[in-house]
Amino acid sequence: MWPSIACALILGYLCMSRSFAYLGIPPWRVFVGEVVLAYFLFLGPRAAGGRWPWVAMKAPSLSKLTRFFVLFFACGVFQVFRGIQEGYPSLTSVRDLAFNYYGLYFFLGLWVGLRSPHFLPKLVRALAWSNGIYGVAYVLFLSNVTWIMPGVPKEVVDVTVFGQPLGSAIALIGLLAFESDLWSVRYLFLLNLFVLLAMQIRGEWLAFALGLLIWGWMNKRLKQFAVAGAYLILLFALMAAIDLHIPGPALRGGTISVRDIVGRTLAPINQDLAYEYTSEYKTAEDTVLFRTVWWAQIWTSVNESPTRALLGFGYGFPLGDLVPYLEGEFIRTPHNVFFYALGYTGWIGVAIFFGFQAELVKLLWRSWKQAGQSFGLLFWVTSLVLACFAAFFEAPYGAIPFYLVTGCACAPLFYASKRVPTLGRTPANRPPMLAPTSNAAG
Repeated sequence: MWPSIACALILGYLCMSRSFAYLGIPPWRVFVGEVVLAYFLFLGPRAAGGRWPWVAMKAPSLSKLTRFFVLFFACGVFQVFRGIQEGYPSLTSVRDLAFNYYGLYFFLGLWVGLRSPHFLPKLVRALAWSNGIYGVAYVLFLSNVTWIMPGVPKEVVDVTVFGQPLGSAIALIGLLAFESDLWSVRYLFLLNLFVLLAMQIRGEWLAFALGLLIWGWMNKRLKQFAVAGAYLILLFALMAAIDLHIPGPALRGGTISVRDIVGRTLAPINQDLAYEYTSEYKTAEDTVLFRTVWWAQIWTSVNESPTRALLGFGYGFPLGDLVPYLEGEFIRTPHNVFFYALGYTGWIGVAIFFGFQAELVKLLWRSWKQAGQSFGLLFWVTSLVLACFAAFFEAPYGAIPFYLVTGCACAPLFYASKRVPTLGRTPANRPPMLAPTSNAAG
């Protein structure tokens, strides 16, 4: 059951983002991500020695990661109480704790990876199909459907029934990592490449570009690197040949064409040059200005006093009120994980969060060296880059797939002989302490 649940969560969040995240009972603040996590922690699978996540945390191989997670979670709880003490809304302060507790999904991902060694290759194929087909439908017509999710609190921006696809870069990186013959998956590659460009999310473009470069360096497969580049050139050539000009998705605006894509890319770098390519250059530049001014104000405000520099403002604080053009708006995330952590938790919180990520990437590095599969590291890099320009670790549609996939990617570290999952050394006359012995409750 758990591999199926993990697959549904990853595909749902990456393909439909906010709309999938709001499945549940919005008026009660009960959502699918929290329901699944609670079920996993208290009624989920068992291993030799007890309930899985609590047993896994005791594994010597995961001791450093677990210590950082506990510290990270404790920091979040402290910021909740601090925010309430400062007079911020209690519900808002508790809601911000999600940034810290979503890391528990790593242990569900690890369980799934141990039980299903081929989960990730199958997941990537499923994601490439789902994101490609749904993404094209979203770009062409679903983005114009104005149906709104019922029951969403009034202060939240309307959540449409059909959310934006956000899995294109990850699907493309996954195809590169797992498929030895890119020609056999050319339709999937081109579909997701089109969605990646058509959604006009420049942070995702950058994330894919860096992931592609690192994949080429890690795997030394220059032929496939050239094929991937050829697909991109082919898609651009085809769009130019047919003079493709179609309206962009409703929430993204603009026009989808070769010139507009080039103009959006150039807008943050050279406004005058971008003007030559797209009439939307000012909107593209203003988006960058909108965020960088906010980030600068967070930096300045946090560092105004020693206490705030160390601890931030605390959970529940309206970060948008730091700039006049967002004052009173229900916008809690600056779309950058560094400034999110800095604003709410100060430099101590930043250090703990990135310490947790450092331990995670060490496990992924060891997994790559041992199993020879680079997807986990590529996924981590792609996600971290995307998190610098979008709501990611503070949002379920970014954080939950991230921790599930990285947990699965770390599973090869613990495969013993004959692919029997185990963590750490165990006596020969007893089953491995963390070997999944049954799938209780599923």
